[in-house]
Amino acid sequence: MLAGWGRRVGQAFADGLVLVIPCWFAYSLFFELDGGVIAVAMTLVAAGAYLVRFWTSNGGQTVGNRVAVTRVRDAATGQRITFVQGFKRWAFVALYCAFTLVARPAGGIIFYVMLAADCLYPLLSARNQTLHDKFAGTIVVIA
Repeated sequence: MLAGWGRRVGQAFADGLVLVIPCWFAYSLFFELDGGVIAVAMTLVAAGAYLVRFWTSNGGQTVGNRVAVTRVRDAATGQRITFVQGFKRWAFVALYCAFTLVARPAGGIIFYVMLAADCLYPLLSARNQTLHDKFAGTIVVIA
C-alpha cells in the first residue's frame, strides 16, 4: 500500500530532526576550515551518507521512515532499492539544494521552486511519487 503525502511529510520532518545536529556539526567544521561552499557540500554529503545507507538496507527505512511506518522500495519490483537508486534519489534533492550557492536571488528562487514542485508532486501523482522518486524509480510504501 502506497504511503500518503501526510506520512511522507512526517517522515521528512522526523529525519530532519535526526539530521539537524550531525549536519550542523559538519557545516560548522567545514565552514571554519574552508568556507561556505565546501561547508554546504559536505553537509549534503553527510545527509546523503545517512539517507542512502538506510534506504538501501534490508528494511529500506531511515529513522524517519520508522516513525512514519513507511519504507522505500523499487517502483517496478517492490523490492529493496539498489545503491544507485538510493544515490539518484539523494542526488536529485542535493542538486536543487546546491542552487542555494548560486548567485542571489536566482539560486534561491530555483531552490524554492524545485522544493515546492518536489514536495507537492505526490498530490498529483497516481503512485504518490515525488520527482526524486520518479527520477530514481522508487516508491514509498506503508511498512
